[in-house]
Amino acid sequence: MRRIGFILFTVAVLATLVKLGLWQMTRAQEKESLGHTLKFRSEQMYYSLASLPSDPRWYSLTLRGEFDHSKAVLLDNQLYQGRPGYHVLYPLATDDGWVLVNLGWIAAPAYRDQIPVLPEHHGELRVSGIIAPPSALLELAPEVMGQGYPLRVQNIRPQALSQHMGLDLQPWVLQIDPGSPLALNQTWVPVVMGPQKHYAYALQWFLMALAVSGLAFWWLRRSKS
Repeated sequence: MRRIGFILFTVAVLATLVKLGLWQMTRAQEKESLGHTLKFRSEQMYYSLASLPSDPRWYSLTLRGEFDHSKAVLLDNQLYQGRPGYHVLYPLATDDGWVLVNLGWIAAPAYRDQIPVLPEHHGELRVSGIIAPPSALLELAPEVMGQGYPLRVQNIRPQALSQHMGLDLQPWVLQIDPGSPLALNQTWVPVVMGPQKHYAYALQWFLMALAVSGLAFWWLRRSKS
């Protein structure tokens, strides 16, 4: 009975380890696919909202418009070189719609109740960047937006921001070109973890499965003798 229980337990552990390894392999392949898509799309530039394809993610986009500085958004909990800060986002008014533009990182003041001095760029501007999906960070509780501006948020939800601002925002964010004169410090990266790490994690799970199977085989031979 003890021997059967050990075999069943070993099989369950091996199945879990192999499943985790295969999951990491799948994640690695997804990241590779995303990398190829991002490279291909980012090399294609669009110059108006009306010309964008149905799925505009990762394409390059250049627009002309004016920022509405009265409705600034600060994406909270952004670190840069160990310092806490925010990503600064402004709605941009163009000829064919509103777009939320992420200018980049700015340091937070020493006290939580203080707001950093935000840059302002007036008049018609030329803004270029990459179209990216909005942030989707883990929240412990549903976020309740404040009434005043700048609006400090934990996540960028264009639909909720549209209702709050009274603007018809696009369902994505334009991540400004790092070389733009309007850009702040750039900490945004499209892929947080590359496929290589996923492959490394998969290898670790498979090696653990191999080690467990070897130990189980050794124990079974020893117990039989």
